[in-house]
Amino acid sequence: MCRLLLLLFCTSLFTPHTQGQRKDTNTGRIDQLLYHAAALINKPGEEPATLDSSLTLLSEAARLSASLHDNGRTGKCYYLYSKAYREKGSLEKGKAAAEKAREVFTEENMKGELADALVEEANYYSIYEDARLEHKIQLYEQAIPLYRKTGQKINEANTLMIMGDCYHFGGKYREALPALQQALKLYKENNYKELQAIYDLLGIVATAMGDYKQGLSYGLLAVRTAETLKDTSTQLCTIYNRVSVTFSDMGNTEQGLIYARKSLLVAQHLHDTAAILTVFANMAGIYIKQRNPAEALVLLDDVSQRYKPVAPDVMFRIKVLKLIAYTDMKQYANAGVYVHELETLVSEVKEPHFNLVLACNALIKYFLATRKYGRAAMYCRLQMEASTKLGMLKPLSQSYLYWFKADSALGKYPQAIQHYQLYKATTDSLFNVAKSGQIAQLQIQYETEKKDQDIRLKQQNIELLTRQGLLREADLKQTRLIRNVIIAGAGMLLLLLVLGFNRYQLKQRSNQQLQEQQQEIAQQNLSLQELIAMQNKLLDEKEWLVKEIHHRVKNNLQIVMSLLNTQAAYLHDEDALDAIRESRHRMQAISLIHQKLYQSENMALIDMQQYIRELISYLKDNFSDIQRIYFDLQIADVQMDVSQAVPVGLILNEAVTNAIKYAFPSMAHGTVTVSLQYTGSNLLALTVADNGQGFPEGFDILTRGSMGARLMDTLTEQLEGVLTIKNAGGVVVTVTFKQQPLSDTIA
Repeated sequence: MCRLLLLLFCTSLFTPHTQGQRKDTNTGRIDQLLYHAAALINKPGEEPATLDSSLTLLSEAARLSASLHDNGRTGKCYYLYSKAYREKGSLEKGKAAAEKAREVFTEENMKGELADALVEEANYYSIYEDARLEHKIQLYEQAIPLYRKTGQKINEANTLMIMGDCYHFGGKYREALPALQQALKLYKENNYKELQAIYDLLGIVATAMGDYKQGLSYGLLAVRTAETLKDTSTQLCTIYNRVSVTFSDMGNTEQGLIYARKSLLVAQHLHDTAAILTVFANMAGIYIKQRNPAEALVLLDDVSQRYKPVAPDVMFRIKVLKLIAYTDMKQYANAGVYVHELETLVSEVKEPHFNLVLACNALIKYFLATRKYGRAAMYCRLQMEASTKLGMLKPLSQSYLYWFKADSALGKYPQAIQHYQLYKATTDSLFNVAKSGQIAQLQIQYETEKKDQDIRLKQQNIELLTRQGLLREADLKQTRLIRNVIIAGAGMLLLLLVLGFNRYQLKQRSNQQLQEQQQEIAQQNLSLQELIAMQNKLLDEKEWLVKEIHHRVKNNLQIVMSLLNTQAAYLHDEDALDAIRESRHRMQAISLIHQKLYQSENMALIDMQQYIRELISYLKDNFSDIQRIYFDLQIADVQMDVSQAVPVGLILNEAVTNAIKYAFPSMAHGTVTVSLQYTGSNLLALTVADNGQGFPEGFDILTRGSMGARLMDTLTEQLEGVLTIKNAGGVVVTVTFKQQPLSDTIA
């Protein structure tokens, strides 16, 4: 098809319409030389002698153009040089000539010729390398607006179609679709009849994107158009094979095999080795879907030996199919031969591509079968990302399903549930029972229209014979008419019977599939409910255990405090009694926190307002003559993590105890202010201030080395805060620190 399009480009450029505009005999001579050279280059076949003759004509045309300083005709010479060298296989010379033609046409502002040169230059960039394919597409993008400006609608459509095919080959289906749709619109507006190629491309792109109804519709249009035009070229082989792929992807493997065999007949008739290998690979894939991997392997081994060399993309497909077949047959040692090769290819892919999706799919099946669930999950992620970027819904849904299986095997039940929900959402958008009926209706519609067309052709032949019979014998006309009516009626009756039986089979098959799907969904829902119940049970047990731990810690601290009280009863040294009393207060500060944790619904956060009030109340109960001291509590509504609440409680215990013991000597009355307030974003300030006698002048408690001061300093470092102790109408102890974010606490 690409060769036909290039012929159209060339003839549009070199048709001898300038003969009436010749300036002199030399320009006329140049035009004739260019016209005949183009005819030789475009002649079917690539005979060296013919191409050498065209180069001789071009040399003469180039010499005359140079002598006349006719840059436009010189550019046309370069353009044809490029085509001739490309046909001969001299690709470096051809590419240089194409680039020179582009430069000349750009300088001369010859828009139509420049577009042709850009298309010719694009032929030198391979579709098998991403960078070259990208540059090829860029050249087509430059040519399209030039054709539009010069009114060359068919050439514009041709270029849009080739560009769409390049996008399709590169796996960029979202970019391919609008280009192909615009090409079809231009073809129809200009009454272009040979639409089988554009229908075929639209069909395979729609199928790749998961729109099977649209894909099959375009595919059958391509078949009908090609058969109507009696197209027997490689294009017909491609059309049949792609319709086969569409049916196979829909699950209708029997129809897929029918069209694959049609494609194979055309490829064998044309002796097209590449096409034969492609069709055989497709047939092997269908056998695997029919759960017949052994037959697929026999076919792949046979064609690999009989048809050489094998193109890289076909060989890649064969390796993928062999890996899947051996995996399905549980011959994992044989399958492993292809695993390393495909993993290497996957690691080398830089951009999402259709082949990447195929390789990941095969590797996932192998790793799930061999219980290597971690590696299976890794390739599930790769397939999901590539399918998402390419807009391929079916591989995307498969990746979520495989991911669900891998996560379930790994015990990652929340992730498994999430991936199964994504799988269901994707499959619901991809395909449903209603669409199955629409697709079946499309096939029936196509077959009906094809048979109606055959009947119309037969009727035309009958009418022709009838007219001839009228000239020969009037009686024969009546006899033949009656016979033909009977044949037509019988044929229509038979057709109706076949259609009715076919619809009945389709309905039975759909009902069976629906029942199987409902059973599978019910089983999966039951499994999910069991998983959720197990998860809730584990969470309840975890919460109970954590509360029990806090309860036991609190009880143990109470036991230690009781032991200290018992020990104090046998001591008479006042310093020892003070030490035991202070230790008991510190333990009570910690014990209160654990008591709060096991009594609270939230096992990670402490209500500091309630905790500080209870701690002060405890300290008041443990000192005599405490009624002379008034406690002013200014506590903000603060929820604090246990890791910060413990040091805050201990600091508060030390500061308040010191105020009670030393701030108000000789039974003096006073006030102790306890404050916990926000001073900024997530910044807290804990302040314990008294209006007592304060420190002597020049006294620095932090340098005197008392245990309480060292303890407060150490706890402040644990909070990553700042401790200040100063005289200000009494002693003021302030600890400023940053509150740990609640999101971190909860996590």
